[in-house]
Parts: sequence; structure tokens; C-alpha cells
Amino acid sequence: MDSANITYASQTKAFAKRVRAFAAVVFAGVMVAAGVGAIRAAKAADTAKTTMDGVYTAEQAQRGKAQYSQSCATCHMDDLSGSGQALPLAGDAFMGTWEGQSVADLMGLIHDTMPQDKPGTLTPDQTLDTIAYLLQYNQFPAGKEELKNDPNELKTIIITKKAATPAK
Repeated sequence: MDSANITYASQTKAFAKRVRAFAAVVFAGVMVAAGVGAIRAAKAADTAKTTMDGVYTAEQAQRGKAQYSQSCATCHMDDLSGSGQALPLAGDAFMGTWEGQSVADLMGLIHDTMPQDKPGTLTPDQTLDTIAYLLQYNQFPAGKEELKNDPNELKTIIITKKAATPAK
């Protein structure tokens, strides 16, 4: 072999070694990211709540009742029974629509599309107060902490009349 071929062969081996090292680093990074994701998912599962856990306060629901009367009752009626295209927000009709969905889903719908004649005009706090009132009206228990404008937390609160499954 001449010196050019020896140099080329050694450069090829060195390049292959760098590629393998790079691949190992990428693989390790992917594995770490997957592990972190699994830990976060497990933690989120452990901290999941339902509307049966008292996720709003009575005071927040009182503010929500006033907001509902001002912004929602014209279409959804004082007794939340709905009319025309305005769906009922109480009882079996409410649960049929929202069972198993998150408070974040409900927040997004109300905040972005209501009131129908002025969508998007409710502040996040007004929307959460209104949701607290809807929960109270639907006989979900009040708790010691208000619903807060934290999208990640709201995603973990599931609307259900079923008791939460105990953590294992």
C-alpha cells in the first residue's frame, strides 16, 4: 500500500469512529429525553384531579354566578337549561358533553368562543369564575383553592362525577 492509501484508510477509520461516537451521544440523549418524559407523565398521572376533588372555592363560584348572569344567561338561561343553539350547561346534558374532558378544554371553549355575540372578551379570571359557578351548579364540591389560570394544571383536572382512582 502506498502512503496515500494508508492515509485515506486511517482517515476513514477515524471518521467512522467519530460517527459511532456521535451516534452513541445522540442515542444517549434520546434515552434521557424519553426517561424524563416518562417521569413527567407519571408525575402528571399522580397529580391528576377530578372535579370531585374540590377544585374551586365557593367565593369563586359566587363571582362566577354574577359573571354568568351578565354574560351567559341571555342565551343559556338563568337555570342553565339553554335555549335554541345555546346548549344546556347543567345536569345530564352538561355531563354528556363534558364527562372525561379537562377543565382546560372547557376553559378554551368558553374563553375563545363566548359570549357568542362578543367571543374572547372574557378575561381568563372571569372565565374561571364562570366555570367555578358551572361546577357548583352541577353539584361538584367546592374546595379550599380557586381554579387558577395555569393551563398545565387545568389539563390535569378531569370533569367527571366518578371518584378518582387511588394512586398505586
